[in-house]
Amino acid sequence: MDLYPLLMTPHFIHGAVTPWGGCALRDIFMKEAPEGNIGASLEVSVMEGQESMVSNGPHAGKSLPRMVELWGEALTGPIAGGFPLLLKLLDAESDLSVQVHPGDDYAREHENSSGKSMAWVILNAEPGASIVYGMDAEGADLKQLVAEGRVADHLRRVNVQPGDVYHIPAGMIHALGGGIQAYELAENSDLAYRLYDWDRADAQGNKRALHVEKALDVADPGLKLDKNEGTTVLCKGGSVTYYISDEHFELARLNLSGKMPLETDRMLILTPMSPCELKWGDETMEVPTFATVVVPAALADVTLVGNTKVLMASLPDRAKLRDLLGYRAENVAGLVD
Repeated sequence: MDLYPLLMTPHFIHGAVTPWGGCALRDIFMKEAPEGNIGASLEVSVMEGQESMVSNGPHAGKSLPRMVELWGEALTGPIAGGFPLLLKLLDAESDLSVQVHPGDDYAREHENSSGKSMAWVILNAEPGASIVYGMDAEGADLKQLVAEGRVADHLRRVNVQPGDVYHIPAGMIHALGGGIQAYELAENSDLAYRLYDWDRADAQGNKRALHVEKALDVADPGLKLDKNEGTTVLCKGGSVTYYISDEHFELARLNLSGKMPLETDRMLILTPMSPCELKWGDETMEVPTFATVVVPAALADVTLVGNTKVLMASLPDRAKLRDLLGYRAENVAGLVD
């Protein structure tokens, strides 16, 4: 089995499905995307009908699910169930609907699916751009607010800037605001319960469906978090800032300034902010700006080379990270119970 890093071609979500989408993924992020409004590029996806594809090497043209079949745990490392992660880039020209995701227990019982915990990294944001991040509804009953049409009055808006990181656990009421491009890492699930959609209607006057009853079942309106500052550890070739390590995924930023060896005891998903090189054995590949590469868990002797920031997603090894960070583990979302 000749393992190598997989450079991915994303699947695009666009048109009527993402009326809030813009053109940044095509015109700024230089994705080979369709014309019109593009809401999301699914950089790493095994979702049926929305699979990302390999664009390099002997397996170019194969889907990511096919690579999981071919390489198994040599690609993913030990996993329980199917491929566990979903990675998107989002372009919000206008506000997304206000949503909430269920946890795993509720999702298995009611949807025969995993739940959805996720995170956002803000890549670009117009001045004054904001997200919905929880609610300001002390003492209020969410069901009553919905019945009275007053949800929008109690949404907690948070202004954002490029580089901000937000953990969005199941139960968090949230919405990406207009004028923002973001990196979204999540459990492999498309479950989203739409609580409110700004009273928008299409050209025929039709409003998008809401999922109010299920949203009320799983929402935690008292859940309030702040952006995650993370904690940084120096290493050969730069440093690593760890932001999130919950039971579903780990999110870090590699601050690359030279040659950085990577530990590949688990699958790594890398997205650089500007071009860099990836070396393994005697091989080298260039990873373009905002492209995504999947590094197999069993691939040895892997090094990143360059001067840039690289977002890195992986499955968590929380015990190992707690040992590495010591008392600073409390600065990493989800790491300390």
